Amino acid sequence: MPRSTTGDKTPRTAPLDHPLPGSVEGPWLQSLTARLLRVPDDFLAHDVVTRAVVNDTLDLLGSSPCRDWTRVDSTDLPSRLATQVGCWLVTDPELSRIVGPQPGEQVVRSLATFATHVAAVPLRSWFGDDPERHEEVVRALLRALMIRPRGESHDVAEDAWVSLSSSVREGALRLAAVEQLQAAELARRLAEQRAREAAAQYTHV
Repeated sequence: MPRSTTGDKTPRTAPLDHPLPGSVEGPWLQSLTARLLRVPDDFLAHDVVTRAVVNDTLDLLGSSPCRDWTRVDSTDLPSRLATQVGCWLVTDPELSRIVGPQPGEQVVRSLATFATHVAAVPLRSWFGDDPERHEEVVRALLRALMIRPRGESHDVAEDAWVSLSSSVREGALRLAAVEQLQAAELARRLAEQRAREAAAQYTHV
């Protein structure tokens, strides 16, 4: 994974799954996973207006209002539910002290990024018996907010995300499948070429 050099202060645009170094330290991971498992039913309701949940969250955080709701209004139901759960997590008292000063537009962008990070994780597994999925969800939110769990360096947080992320794992599997197909195609072409060369030699005997 590319990292900026110590002396390079030029801002860079990072891919969605690779945030820039320099994230701030946030709450303990365990406190947020415990909060995830206490999410109220209202945040999981299908008929809730997600924009209203986000608006209430911005009010609780003390953030400025959001004027661009494209990232919220245009998403499918799983993404909206993920955004609603993200709203519950981000109002954790310790986390809200870090996120609250951010502009509302930035908070909404982070919530949308969070929904993208967890798109490969079925919602039912967020609250099941697999603690790795609980950790993945919480790490996804912190990653979207550019916040590290307390007690972790940037590199430790990065390594933990790569090992847990379903989206990273799916991407690696897709890449491996593509490489396997490319290798098979190359082997087929080489076999055809050898067959043509053998046929040409036989013809000229």
